[in-house]
Parts: sequence; C-alpha cells; structure tokens
Amino acid sequence: MLKRTVKMALAVTFVMSTLLSCKKNTNAPDDGALGIQKNAWAVYTKSTTGWDGSIFMLNGRPSGELDLSVKMGRQLKYAGGGRTFNHAVYKIGDDASNSGIHRLLPSTTGKIESVGFLATPGSSGMNFHISDAAHGYYSDSNKGTLKIQIFNPTTMMRTGEIDLSSLSRKGDKIKHEAAGQLIIAEKEGKLFVDLRYSETVPSASWVQLKSPEDEVLMAVIDIRSGKYESTTSYPNAGNLGLYNDHPLWSVDAVTGDLYIVAISDMKTQNPASKILRIKKGETSFDSSFELSVIQYQPKSDFNRLFAYNGKIYTTIASRPAGYYNKNHGQSYRADIWRWAEIDVNTSSVNYLDIPVDNFYSYQQPFFADGRIYFISNNQASGFSGVSELNLATGATKETFRLKNSGLLMGFNKLN
Repeated sequence: MLKRTVKMALAVTFVMSTLLSCKKNTNAPDDGALGIQKNAWAVYTKSTTGWDGSIFMLNGRPSGELDLSVKMGRQLKYAGGGRTFNHAVYKIGDDASNSGIHRLLPSTTGKIESVGFLATPGSSGMNFHISDAAHGYYSDSNKGTLKIQIFNPTTMMRTGEIDLSSLSRKGDKIKHEAAGQLIIAEKEGKLFVDLRYSETVPSASWVQLKSPEDEVLMAVIDIRSGKYESTTSYPNAGNLGLYNDHPLWSVDAVTGDLYIVAISDMKTQNPASKILRIKKGETSFDSSFELSVIQYQPKSDFNRLFAYNGKIYTTIASRPAGYYNKNHGQSYRADIWRWAEIDVNTSSVNYLDIPVDNFYSYQQPFFADGRIYFISNNQASGFSGVSELNLATGATKETFRLKNSGLLMGFNKLN
C-alpha cells in the first residue's frame, strides 16, 4: 500500500492557481429544494493502492458486513474523510481535491448532492471550524497567514475576517508565521487558534515548522466581538496538531475542558508528543496538566484525540514509531496503534478490546447515541471497520466491517 507523503500528511501543500475567489455552486439545489435523507450516516472508503475513493451516505447506521460495491457513492480524488454539521458533510477539497471547503448533502433519491464550494485556490495549510449554521472560520494563506476568515456554512460564502496581524514577529529571525492552519477550536464563546512561528519556511521536502523557543502558542479570540484577546503558551512542546482535515482537539462535553495534541518533532521526536488542556472557564493552558507519550510508549506520537467525561480516547503504539529515522513511512502505518482510554485524573490507561489499527484512516473517534465509535484498519487480519464503546456498560463490540469495499477512511453520523 502507498503511504501518504509527509507533505500531504502535514496538510500544508501548495495548490497553485491564478484565480482567487470564494464561490458557491449556483447550479446545485439548496437545502429547501432537496428531499434530505434524515437518518444518514456517511462512510468514506479508499482503494488499496492510492488515496482516491468514494463517499457513501447510507440510510441508517450500518451493521454486520457492509458491501459498498453495490451502493451509490460519490467518487473522490482524495477520500480522507470529512466532518459533519447538522445534515451536511463538509470536506476539505472538492471531488478533484481543489483547495477549499466542499458541502455535501444526502438526498432521498440516494444521490450525494454538492451544495456549495468555498474555493481557496493557491492556499496552503487550509483548515476550518463550524460554529453554527451562520458562522464558520477558516484559514486562507492567500488572504493573509495571520488572518482567520469567516464564512456562512449554509450559503458557503465568505462574510468577513479576523485580523491577527498585530501578532506578527516576522523579521531577521522569523521567516514564516501562520495562524489557524492546524487548530481552530471553540470553547465557551472563544476561538483558540494555533500560532506558528519558524526560522524556516515550508518546503516540498520538509514542511513541519519548528518553534525557536520549543513552545506551542494559541491565540484566543472572542467570537461575539471578533477581537483578539490574548495568547497562551506551553513550554517544551512541539507542534499543535497534525492533519488539517481531522484536527487534534476535543472539548469534553461533560467537563467542558478543551484538550489539544502537540505532536513531536518528527525528525528528532524531541520535544515529545503531549496532550495539553485548557480547563472550563479558562483561556490559558493548564500548567498543572500534561500527558506525555513517554509515559506510555517513548519515541512515538499521540495521533488521535477524543475527550468524554474525564477520559481521553487515543491510540498508543505498541512499539517505537516515527515518520523519520529507521521507522519512517510504511512502518508508521503498520498494525501497531492500540485504541486506548486514559483517565485524565490518574493518567492510567485501559486498552480497549478493539482491532489494532494501522493509521491509514486518521479520523477522530466520535460520540453518538450513547456510544463512542472507533475506526480500525488491520492489514494482518483484513479487518476494515468500526467498533463501538457502550458508555452505559463499558462493553465494546464490532459495529460493522467492510466487504469488497477497500479501506475505511471515515465514518460519521449526520445530525
């Protein structure tokens, strides 16, 4: 199987275009004109030889063996999964992987309708977050690397921006700076946006950016006023986030705390990967809390994150694993990633009875109908499917597995 390149993996590719526009697909039906499928679940699959694939929107939650070869899907050049808001799927990149945000709806006819594309041609490190039906936020380097753009997730039109240019440090030492390319999180009326400053600029051969101070920083923005409030930092940490299409942050719906992953330096793995916290009612990193990957598997990473009721759900490698050095590439995507539940109060870990994963899918777990859902692809056993944790009983079981359908890359419930 082919590995995703580091350039794509860190999601700061440069897509060149002469057009700079934000547009809606005016030929597509709007929500009111569509007969919308109300109980839809989205499933993304990819071929075993590349990153192309399809999205399917099924009527009802799938179970047992799922053969998608006989289902109607929508073909995608890149099938890395998406996110849902209300009854729509939002995906970075359109069917041909042009840069932007694509909005898709399931119709009662079985078709997956394109109902808007906000284009960001030529933008690097594109990322987005949806707050409500009228407000979303995204990064577009064309309009300024220290600006957060505002859009309407229903009309898919840009509506304004938040200017963070006052945070610029560019000069003799800092050659590159950016905001919100990997993390745009929301908690209690505030946006928390990653800030990256580097002495080097991204390149095709190496795009991870190293902070001169070995610290991570986030800008805090008040959503109501759209104004910058403060910057919070955490020392001895590497890079906030990894993939822009599945950002590494999660707000615990029970405790209200925000958790964020800092990935290790992928060349040296120092600083080590950590999970950090901003507590409910606070806007600064909690200096009394960190989970370091060294506690569980030195020389590896936290690369998934979901928080619920004082527990962190993530994957922990069964052996040292890194993109570079002798563990580079394919071995990072071996059958080594064990789904784990970590108690944030004791740091103790419980490994879930779920198939070990190889990280070809990197979607975060999610909560729906009293269960947390996890994706696993295991090459040795041929398993590609979803498992669920019943929070009432603590039991895990298989939800479904693919048959004749490639590898599972994403799974969501449309609200």
